[in-house]
Amino acid sequence: MDITELHPIEHLPHSNVKRLLLGRGAIDALGPTFGRFVVTTMEVPWNLARDRLGAEPIAVIDVTDMELERVEAAEREAPDVDTVVTIGGGQAADMGKYLAWKRQLPLVNIPTIVSTNAYVTQAVGIRNQGTVEYLGSVAPELVVVDYDLVRTAPREFNIAGCGDILSIYTASFDWRLASEAGKEPLGYSEEAASRAQALLTRLADQAEEIRTLTDQGIRTIVECYLEINDICIPLGHYRPEEGPEHFFAYNVEYLTRRTYVHGWLVGLGIHLMSQLQGNDPVRIKALMQQLDLPHSPRVNNLTRDDVANALQTLRERTERDHRWYGIINHRDITPVFIEEVTRALECAE
Repeated sequence: MDITELHPIEHLPHSNVKRLLLGRGAIDALGPTFGRFVVTTMEVPWNLARDRLGAEPIAVIDVTDMELERVEAAEREAPDVDTVVTIGGGQAADMGKYLAWKRQLPLVNIPTIVSTNAYVTQAVGIRNQGTVEYLGSVAPELVVVDYDLVRTAPREFNIAGCGDILSIYTASFDWRLASEAGKEPLGYSEEAASRAQALLTRLADQAEEIRTLTDQGIRTIVECYLEINDICIPLGHYRPEEGPEHFFAYNVEYLTRRTYVHGWLVGLGIHLMSQLQGNDPVRIKALMQQLDLPHSPRVNNLTRDDVANALQTLRERTERDHRWYGIINHRDITPVFIEEVTRALECAE
């Protein structure tokens, strides 16, 4: 069975994603088009999707985390199949991407939540002894976004997807800062930075649609992710979108060894790093509130001491991990700054 007999497919002019299927009921009866397939997923998203696919996979890989040893073991134990299908969030997508990359197999990504951009990006995000690393490069043959399936996830988790778009605010600032300081070996593109900044305007324009998770709101998040690919893949890096806000999040993960809602933690990083940059923090805070993006330490289950410790050790961790130059290297994170920015935060007890 050809998938085009079931649904209209969009052949995209976008980077990395070859075909896109969006709509209500988009996943229904797609299973027979995949041949022999393996699914990487978790219990809740799999239970939501399995009866709608119309075919059973050869195997289901339950993704518990993306620690490198577990990922490698899952790939070794996976059966021979025609297609890798991911169903779920970021970790399910990354596990499937790793398997498809290592086996050189077609990849189909079916996000049940748009909380991260993992289902459209090339690299596989893994954790290696507490440090975030990116491996490989894989382009999905098909990304299927079923609006009704996405809306089964809690609204605030889907809105978390805005974190990896809003990060443009602080990341692009750092990119320019590094260029002006003569410490940007990747080069700087004003055109790319401007295109990235335009996505922030788009989020603001569509804030009501996003906050209420209409079809248009979900599509806006997905299309912003695709546009980030279009900007960044030709550059050969994601400098316009990944910067100090992500580095803060990675340090929190390293220090606490806990799992977080990525967009919420990145949102906290944006809030803090925009203040370190002196980059109109009121403006970006207002946009996060307009989108209703949770991002306080409390929603991330972080105490004031957790935040302070992450800030105190941020430069050391960033330099040790060889992250891109930016405000973390450029300006000292002093005890006075830490006291000022944490004083008004809503923190966990």
